[in-house]
Amino acid sequence: MRGPDQIKISHRPIAKITTRVTLRNTRAGAVIFILSFLFTGCWSTKTDDPKEAWKYWLGIEVPQQVELYNGEYYQSPHFTLEYELFLKFKTDKSWFIELAAYNNLELDTTGNDWARWTELPAWFKPDKYSLTYCKDQTDVFERSRYIINPKTGVCYVYETVGM
Repeated sequence: MRGPDQIKISHRPIAKITTRVTLRNTRAGAVIFILSFLFTGCWSTKTDDPKEAWKYWLGIEVPQQVELYNGEYYQSPHFTLEYELFLKFKTDKSWFIELAAYNNLELDTTGNDWARWTELPAWFKPDKYSLTYCKDQTDVFERSRYIINPKTGVCYVYETVGM
C-alpha cells in the first residue's frame, strides 16, 4: 500500500481538462450538425411528372379512378416543409367529395384572388362551370384550392404549404 508521500499529483488544473473535453465535444457536435444539415436540407425537389407530383402530394400511387393529365411539384430546400403543387386530373365526383370531406374543405364563396402571388402553369385553366373548394376562405393567406367541374370530373389542385 502506498503512503500519501508516494502518490503523484497532476499539476493540471481540473477546469482546463474539463474545458478541453467540452471543446472537443462541441467541435464534434458542430461538425455533425453541419453535415446533417447539408445532407438533409440543401436540395430542393422539383418535378413536372404528374405521377411523381401525385406521389409527393399524397404519398401513394395514383388510384384507378384517377386519370392524370398534368402536374408540377416543388419543395423548397429548407428544413421546414414548404411546397407548391399543381395537378390536373379526371376522376369521379364521389372521389372528389371524399377528398373534400376528409380534408374539411368548404365551397369557396368569397371569390378572393387566391392566385394573386402565384404563377399558375399554362395548363391550369378551370372552366366557368367549376366549383372551387378551400380549407378556410376567410384566411387571406390560405391560397390552396381544390377545383372540380361536376359534369366532366376534371379537377385542378393547387396546394401550397409555407410558400
